[in-house]
Amino acid sequence: MQDIWIIDDEKELADAIAKYFAMFGLSAKAQYDANSVDGIPCDVQVVLLDINLGAVSGYDLIEKIRKRCNDVKILLISARGEERDMLKGYYLGADDYIVKPFSLKVLLCKVKKLLEKETSIERYRDLTVDKNAMTLTRDGEEIKLKNMEFRLFYHLFSNRGKALDKDDIIRAVWGEGYYTDNTLNVHIRRIRERLERYPNEYIVTLWGVGYKFV
Repeated sequence: MQDIWIIDDEKELADAIAKYFAMFGLSAKAQYDANSVDGIPCDVQVVLLDINLGAVSGYDLIEKIRKRCNDVKILLISARGEERDMLKGYYLGADDYIVKPFSLKVLLCKVKKLLEKETSIERYRDLTVDKNAMTLTRDGEEIKLKNMEFRLFYHLFSNRGKALDKDDIIRAVWGEGYYTDNTLNVHIRRIRERLERYPNEYIVTLWGVGYKFV
């Protein structure tokens, strides 16, 4: 996993930033053109995006990045230091902004602040899960789940790799009450229909026991 992607057509600057971050234990990858946006993996936490990328404006790439990885933090890099340029960046969805020339120490502080921000979002394989918003996306496409379906999904997801007993699942998701295996099985089937592309891709049935998220 890379912590940071740097997209700046000033190759020497992008490489210098990546090397500097590596000195502080941050994994960074330098890219030099607007087309590299299409290759951003969604486990990247912060994208440093230059506004001037030849004929392409970094402003126009913010939405494209958000559609690909909706929870990634975006820090704009620009030689434009006017208030209106900064406000435009924030309005379009950037999380922070730094003006060239800048201190690498200041840039590092800004990136660390973005990395430290608490989030309810978790990424696993090609899934992005937001517990607070109760949303689930796969490869950027939203998978719509009803309230109890999401609660069941999240219980399995947050205990991935563990064999979960049916009775324990029912108590954790529905609470104490008259709920049967059939209630659980129906909800599992509905989740699978929306989530999985082939049987047992994510939710494995453990016969005689319960289920496991893998």
